Amino acid sequence: MDNPSSFAEKYVPGSDADSSDIFKFPYTIDRETIDFLREHGRIMFIIRGPPGTGKDSLSSMLADCYKNASVFSADSYFNDTFAKSKRDSSSLKKSHEFCQKKVHNACIKGIHPIIVKNTHIKKFEVQKYVDFAAEYNYTIIMAITTHKMKVTPEILAKSNTKGLSVSYFQKRLKQWEDFIPVNTGWFLNIHDSSFLLKQVQIYLNSLLRDGKFCRVFDIFDEGQFRGYFKPRKLLYCIAACGKNNTPDEIRSYYQSDSVKQHYGECFPIVIQGYIVTLSYVAALIYLNKTMRNLVFMKHNDFVSTEDDEVDMLTSALASVQISNDNFKKHCSTTKFEYSAKSTFHQKEDEIREDIDINNCSYLILAQHNKDEAKPPRELINLFSELLSNEADGDGIIELNKMRLMEGRFRYCRLPDNAWLIRPSTDLSFKAVFTGLYV
Repeated sequence: MDNPSSFAEKYVPGSDADSSDIFKFPYTIDRETIDFLREHGRIMFIIRGPPGTGKDSLSSMLADCYKNASVFSADSYFNDTFAKSKRDSSSLKKSHEFCQKKVHNACIKGIHPIIVKNTHIKKFEVQKYVDFAAEYNYTIIMAITTHKMKVTPEILAKSNTKGLSVSYFQKRLKQWEDFIPVNTGWFLNIHDSSFLLKQVQIYLNSLLRDGKFCRVFDIFDEGQFRGYFKPRKLLYCIAACGKNNTPDEIRSYYQSDSVKQHYGECFPIVIQGYIVTLSYVAALIYLNKTMRNLVFMKHNDFVSTEDDEVDMLTSALASVQISNDNFKKHCSTTKFEYSAKSTFHQKEDEIREDIDINNCSYLILAQHNKDEAKPPRELINLFSELLSNEADGDGIIELNKMRLMEGRFRYCRLPDNAWLIRPSTDLSFKAVFTGLYV
């Protein structure tokens, strides 16, 4: 991939540059990423950008990369022979309702991938599609043309094909609202999620040989696990989250060149272990150097501008209930099901015998069927504290200090009635780096 400085290079709309040179995103140029996303099963690309910034070109690029994609746009309403050809406030409203209905039906049918191409200047114009994604378990990739285009009212007045004026763009650019996710992370596909949850069941069942585990959980046979823990519908390894799980806390991080460079890119998810508490089951994920640089889990490390603060407050007041509802949908549970299709692989020569908790993050796999989902930051603090009690001064948990269980995996007891399971080998999956939008 390009370095951050080259990613920051921007083009003038209407220039002679080829679209393939302009829109160099991981999901348009990186072969491993494209192959993974093709087979993902639930991807929704949401293209955003003012008129004249190459949305049609980017849409065509995505359609070329993903041959099975379905493209939806409000503009297509005006190509319908039964539609009103004149663009006014009434017909524009109908065109967006038309597009939303089409996308909704596509989500119901499980079409993959879905490409939504509109200007999407304001957050409320995007919100319906975000709601659909939460409802039908789609992973969103925001394809924003202004990340690659220079935009000023004067430039856009020249480059757009609809004859829009400088004054129009002066007004519209001031209306632009960023859609910041509440978390970022590495999102698994539906097949890998199912496969991984099956592996977790095997390890949990093995813990029934530990008498203390059975007494603490009041579980004595495999069937009881299905009633005690419910798997999460959406599985992702957490990269960034704020103390209060709100978008404003990671705004500057999300808009950094480093995040933009790797946004939408495929990464390896290497599972080194599992943490089991009375309320949660989580996977312990090894982070390579690039992934560690994308992790942000502190509060208020970035300084916001006055405009940022106003935007944050307005955004928070307008969408707090929607965001809360969608976050609950993303964190909702489902049934344990098994899929034989997976990107899973393991290599014996890549075994990491000891666990370095300084190079790890977490993936929430399941929760107690009676518990409400807690903010990721709270869970990260909990898991980190539990592991710190077992690790040495350098943050290392040594394998030889853990008990050996049948099946060649190991485990140890942690404080507060928690357990750490260490598989015999590291399990590796593929995942896409993006945001959790609510």
